Amino acid sequence: MIPFADTHVHLLAGLDDGPPTSDVALAMCRMLVTEGARHATALAHQNHSYPANTADHLRSAAAALAATLSEKKIPLSVYPTGEIMLSANTLAEWRSGTLLSVGDHKQWLLVEMPHSGLINVLPLVEALKPEGVGCIIAHAERYPELLDDLALTQKWIEAGCLIQVTARALAEPWEPGFELALKRWAKGGFIHLMGSDGHGIDRRRPVLAGGFGRLAKWVGRSHAEQIAGVWGAAVLQGKSVNVPPPRPAGRNWFTRLFGS
Repeated sequence: MIPFADTHVHLLAGLDDGPPTSDVALAMCRMLVTEGARHATALAHQNHSYPANTADHLRSAAAALAATLSEKKIPLSVYPTGEIMLSANTLAEWRSGTLLSVGDHKQWLLVEMPHSGLINVLPLVEALKPEGVGCIIAHAERYPELLDDLALTQKWIEAGCLIQVTARALAEPWEPGFELALKRWAKGGFIHLMGSDGHGIDRRRPVLAGGFGRLAKWVGRSHAEQIAGVWGAAVLQGKSVNVPPPRPAGRNWFTRLFGS
């Protein structure tokens, strides 16, 4: 079994709406190990609600967590990361050194949409491309404009984005239409990474196994292991990731013969 890599979990105590104390953060880490994870982001939000969460602050907090995990012999490698809320200032903030990339490798930014809804990420993606930096769309299943539009999702992927989905959404979809859309994404190769989006031990727990099980059912164990482990570990460790292009479901014989 390939170890899981949680590419979206809040483990930095007291820095955002994640674990309030270091004891809770350590309990989350132990829970992740029990789930089968050996790699995880040590992340916190980077947005206007948390102005103190600079790259340096997150690096320091992640290093302290890593030292504690080593001391307590908890077999989880953690990687400093910022969850960046997109804004008109994102590019300038990145170039100023305020924002923290995934694993601090300057290869990927983990980005989420502002509360106002989906915005076009492509201008930022194009601006970052000469710097060798790409964007990972955090908890992408939250955005129906993306989830329900395969052409748009494919356009973002072709531009260089990776699509991340929350494990619990896969394991416990809240309605049949949502489940069908996630299954369409999975079977079409639109999902690249899985994260728990864990925030604590009483709510939004860092669970992964259920999401992996649903992926394995839909796309087979080998592909599910790439999403839940192989590609995520590569991203966190700063290694290259070569994901195949999406494969939207083909048209049926009638539409191929007579047109759509």
